[in-house]
Amino acid sequence: MKELGLGIMINSFSLKSWPPDKHFKEVCCALDNGAFNCYRKGYPFQADVFFDMIKHCYKLGIVLDFIVCPDIMCAGEKSFQYSMEWAKGELLSTPNLALVVQDGMEPKGIKFDIEDYFTHIFVGGSVDWKWKTAKEWVKFSHDNNMKCHIGQCGQLEFLKLAHEYNADSVDSSSIVRNGSWDIINQFRGGI
Repeated sequence: MKELGLGIMINSFSLKSWPPDKHFKEVCCALDNGAFNCYRKGYPFQADVFFDMIKHCYKLGIVLDFIVCPDIMCAGEKSFQYSMEWAKGELLSTPNLALVVQDGMEPKGIKFDIEDYFTHIFVGGSVDWKWKTAKEWVKFSHDNNMKCHIGQCGQLEFLKLAHEYNADSVDSSSIVRNGSWDIINQFRGGI
């Protein structure tokens, strides 16, 4: 990652299988809450696992660009309300919190001063919804002095769109899982 100038999106569920170590301090890192893993496997959000990973990163001195606030996959307004409860509750003191936007949410539907709680917008949700709305979310983020991250950008076309829309960061586990590092080189060669 360091060689390629890439960062690491740490997943809360990797504490047992691939725990962060002191070398993670050498690259930019962010922490995902693990809600997508729970959703995929049919489990409720595992707050204890999330907090265990926060503690682990803290003990190692890993500086996190942002921490993804707990959300509910593809649940729109319900997810927003859930995230706001976390942001106003247990994560109130977090200086670098990301709000995940989900299917059905619209920037004009955001009724709170979210910049009081969040420094990042994380464009999540279903693939179709994400790419229909990503440009609007990037603009909304920047208009509100926030950064915008787009999840699951493991295809060259998605990397190009995220760049075109001026997203601040992206992630993809498929590049690592599938060993498709050539996508990074193709992307960098095309800009």
